[in-house]
Amino acid sequence: MKPTFKLTVCVSSLVGPLMNAQARDVAHFAPGVQFGKAPDEGGTARIVMRWLALFFLAASHAMPFSSGAALPSRLVLLLDGVSYRDVRALQEGTGFKAGPQAFREGYFPASRLISTFPSISDPAWSEILGNDPPPGYQRTYFNAAMGSEVSFNGVTSVAEYERQMTAEMHGSFRRVTSYGLPVRAFKYELNQAIKGFLQSSGAQTNYYALIHSTDSAQHLWGDIQSMLCTLDEKLHELRAIYRAREGKELEILILSDHGHNHAGGGKRIAIQGFLKKHGYRVAKSLSSSKDIVLPTAGIESWVEIHNSPSETTNLVRLLSRLEGVDLVTARLAEQTNRFIVRNSKGEQAEIEWKGNSFRYQMETGDPLDYARVMNALADKRAFDSGGFATGDAWMEETLRHRYPVALERIVRGHAKVALNPASILLSLDNAYVHSGWCIKRGISLVKSGGTHGGLDDVSSTGVLLSSFARTEDTSTSRVAALFDGFKGRRDYRSEERGAEWVFRRTSGLQAMVQRPEEPGGLWMNELFLRIWTPAFARLDPEAPVSITIESAGLPARIRRSDPDPTKVFEQGLVARSAPSFQAKHSGTRDYAIPTSLALQPQTPYRISIWIQERNKRKQIFKFTFRTDSRGMPTAPVVEVEPPGPSKMALKS
Repeated sequence: MKPTFKLTVCVSSLVGPLMNAQARDVAHFAPGVQFGKAPDEGGTARIVMRWLALFFLAASHAMPFSSGAALPSRLVLLLDGVSYRDVRALQEGTGFKAGPQAFREGYFPASRLISTFPSISDPAWSEILGNDPPPGYQRTYFNAAMGSEVSFNGVTSVAEYERQMTAEMHGSFRRVTSYGLPVRAFKYELNQAIKGFLQSSGAQTNYYALIHSTDSAQHLWGDIQSMLCTLDEKLHELRAIYRAREGKELEILILSDHGHNHAGGGKRIAIQGFLKKHGYRVAKSLSSSKDIVLPTAGIESWVEIHNSPSETTNLVRLLSRLEGVDLVTARLAEQTNRFIVRNSKGEQAEIEWKGNSFRYQMETGDPLDYARVMNALADKRAFDSGGFATGDAWMEETLRHRYPVALERIVRGHAKVALNPASILLSLDNAYVHSGWCIKRGISLVKSGGTHGGLDDVSSTGVLLSSFARTEDTSTSRVAALFDGFKGRRDYRSEERGAEWVFRRTSGLQAMVQRPEEPGGLWMNELFLRIWTPAFARLDPEAPVSITIESAGLPARIRRSDPDPTKVFEQGLVARSAPSFQAKHSGTRDYAIPTSLALQPQTPYRISIWIQERNKRKQIFKFTFRTDSRGMPTAPVVEVEPPGPSKMALKS
């Protein structure tokens, strides 16, 4: 017994130091193991084997070069709606609580990350990650190709950037409850992200985790600084585990998509009544020059307006007088590079865009209060002979301004960050909000913390924080270049099967969708079906696919003696791959849908997609969609812009 007892003591002494540093890690991978119990001499052999197993498990975690156990070298945390000012206050110990501190040990000073305009998630994350712009600013948007408003649930639907995450909250129920119990949802998201990271492999250099609940908590007056302190503590623990396992420091990068105004509930602007009073009609489509489409989702400090171009100048003037409006911006009618900005005092200026340079011309006053900015740029000889300064020069001079990087963000807001940009954008005073009546009434039952979306600094200034390199103040259009394009995101198209409708706008003699002011029809739309599947890796790019479209519902049988119902509509197509608008996705192909396909308006259809693989016909995907009032598919649908010389570049 004596030699066996000595072996037990020896193993315990080896394992003991590892337990203190890695207790949580070992408990995670070996749940149920209990530490600190005295050996039972009657079962010594069993205990020895248990300790030996635990020793090798713990030792394998501590070995930095253990085969198959390496973790990713970098954790990239994307925090929705976290403001620079909140993180910086925690680093300096000047928060609104009694001196809480976080992100001081092992981190460089936080930097500003200026958002898009509007300062909201879908365009901001898409721009940060270098993705194609989303169809709209939000998931309720005006689709110009279809000529009507399209609406998807902004909580339960999934965007491109969300699918690219290594870890992201899945499931409609969890996403919905994150608005009711945001702090609990935050702890769940954070724990799941860390758990997933510890179970991942070094085959991926970067591990991407998106945390939604940091935004929803602030909408409901959640204590964001306490949440950030919790995050710092959890990351401190993770870094200790990582250091023990890998023998090196974990690289952590934290960034957010926009800020938060912390302004409380806010008064709802009366925009619909205001427009009606001045002779306009809020509608779902533009059928006359007095129609306005006003996509609305959630509670926001901005508004998007889609209108007939002939009404833009008048609407800018009127809307600047609407109570609660701070700024009105618009693209000038029939102009691709000239924009208006007007404030509530009636001061108006024009922004001109040329390549990556901008000119600010005051017409009646200085709506952005940029006079001092212009003087500073003039002192630095930043203007060319035409009065233009580069985007970088404007950014450097306005990062701490009330309206940071405003010229570039206004231009991008109307031209780049969404495929269906608004005719007019409103940035609201922070004491006001824009929302649907039902949502505003619902949120009034709880304490509201504020919102975001405006052009001002509190809504626009997100955060960039690193543990491995000093960062600099930058913007959503520039940050990817600082981190090698955020490589290594999940290529879900190579792992999953799916399809979606794609509209491409091209020039043509006859328009499928005509605006009232374009009687001749200067453009038309081509309809494609985008398909992705791992099977494409084995399939000849020239191989066609078979597509079957049929009515989704069949007539019911009234009596047992009635004949079996027949399909009202069924049509088979053979389509060949067109040059993909997303060639960077190897598992994705676009197939042109013939113009001869005639679908009935307001009708559900089922589409099935088949390929010929190894002499067998194989179904790769199917889904159901509806058509709109003109017989065009409504969902699932995305839009892309075709490449070409007419597409104006805005490089950053």
